[in-house]
Amino acid sequence: AYLMFLLNDAKNIPEEDIVIVDNETFSWIKTLPVLMAGLVLVIVGAHFTVESASSIAKSFGISEWVIGIIMVSLGTSLPELTVSIAAALKGKVDMAIGNIIGSNMANTTVVLGSAALVKPMSIHASAYLFDIATMIVATRILVFITANKLYNKSAGISLIIILGLFLNNTLEHL
Repeated sequence: AYLMFLLNDAKNIPEEDIVIVDNETFSWIKTLPVLMAGLVLVIVGAHFTVESASSIAKSFGISEWVIGIIMVSLGTSLPELTVSIAAALKGKVDMAIGNIIGSNMANTTVVLGSAALVKPMSIHASAYLFDIATMIVATRILVFITANKLYNKSAGISLIIILGLFLNNTLEHL
């Protein structure tokens, strides 16, 4: 359904907004080594992130779930934050919102699904009901904001307050 939405939405892009990329300057010989190096660095970085986050959790005597919510998730969200702010500053609101929604779709489907394929996971959902409920509430508010094109400071403050309440609840239950 999401892909159908994207395809339908792409049909409504005005022709003057479509940029044609010059493919003559592209070179696989130059691109492949950069892609391979990037992949290796991401894998190595992921290993260090997991090991470091786990060590921090143990040294502070808190759960890896909390470290994942506070440190890892906020750290991995910095690229989306940077791109979305840059897009918003340039008046590219649709790009900012698309980046946020696309990133969350990728995280909840591709990332979680791939991790489960590599090593099946089990959690006790009842232990994380507040976290899951907060995610659902934030998603519904984002849908409301996006559907009504309410991209303003009040909407931003509302979403940041939800994050603050979520983090506060997480820290209270250490």
